[in-house]
Amino acid sequence: MVDEALQLLTKMIDKGISPNIVTYNSMLQGLCNFGRWKDAKDLITEMVDHKIPLNVITFGILVDAFCKEGMVKEAEDVVEIMMQRNMSPDVVMYTTLIDGYSLVGQIDKARKLLDSMPGRFADGLKLFKDMQAEQVIPNLVTYNTLLHGLCMNKQIAEAFSFLHTMEEKGVNRDITTYNILIHGLCKDGEVEIARDVFNSLPCKGLQPDVQLYNIIIGSLCQEGHVEKAKCLLVEMEKSGCAPNSWTYNVCIQGVLRRKLHVEAKTFLDEMYRRGFSPDATSASMLLDHLQDVGLR
Repeated sequence: MVDEALQLLTKMIDKGISPNIVTYNSMLQGLCNFGRWKDAKDLITEMVDHKIPLNVITFGILVDAFCKEGMVKEAEDVVEIMMQRNMSPDVVMYTTLIDGYSLVGQIDKARKLLDSMPGRFADGLKLFKDMQAEQVIPNLVTYNTLLHGLCMNKQIAEAFSFLHTMEEKGVNRDITTYNILIHGLCKDGEVEIARDVFNSLPCKGLQPDVQLYNIIIGSLCQEGHVEKAKCLLVEMEKSGCAPNSWTYNVCIQGVLRRKLHVEAKTFLDEMYRRGFSPDATSASMLLDHLQDVGLR
C-alpha cells in the first residue's frame, strides 16, 4: 500500500499536480510506520527540493517514529534541526520524547526534559492540560514525570491535586509515584506529611523500597529526629528491606548538618560494622567535624 501511495505521488508530480504538506505528511507517516527510513529520508529531501515547508507535524511524525523504535538520539537530532529552523516543539513532541527516553531507560533525561521546558510548559499541570487538549493519552511514566516537575518546583498542593487526578482517571500509581511525592514533601520540609503518605502505602498494596526508606530516614535525621530515624531503620529491616550504603550516608549527613556529633559516630560505627564506607560527601563532612572539635 505504501509503494502504491509513492507511485501515486510520483504520478501527481509528473502531471504537474503539486502535493501539499498534508499529502506529504501522510506519506511520511506511512513510511515511518513501516520503518522505511531511507524512503522517509528521500521524501524529506523531495519536500525540500519542491520547496514544501516542513512544519511541526512533519517533525513530530519523525520524532514519534524514532522514539517508538528506541532511536532517541535520532529523535534529538530532529528536534535540534527543528529548533534551528526557529520552530518550537509542541506539547505532543515533548511527551513523545519523555516516553522515548523512558522506553530506553533514560529516566533522568525524561525528568530533565520536563525541568528544562520553555516557560509555557514549565508548570506541570499546564502541560497536562495541554496534553489533554491535544488528545494525547499520558502513560504512567509521563504522569510520574509531570508529578516530579511539580514537586521539584515545590508545587506540593498541585502535586496532591495531580495525584487525585491520576486516581480519577484510573491510573495505577506505583512505588515510583510515591517516591517522587515523598521526596518532594521532604525537600519542602513537610516530613510529617511525608511520613503519613509513607505509612499509607501498605493499605494501597505497595511495599516501600530501600530508596523510599532512605528518603524518609535521611529527612528525619536532618530534622533532628534521630530516634524516629533509628526506629524506622529497625522497621525497615523487619520488613525485609536491608539498609544499604546510602542509608547510612544520608543518616550521617543529616545528623552532622544538625551538629549531632555523637549520633554521627553511632551511625558511622554501624556503617563500618555492616561493611559500608562513607561516600565523598560524608567523608568531607566528617573531616570538617573533626576540625571543629580540634581532633584533626
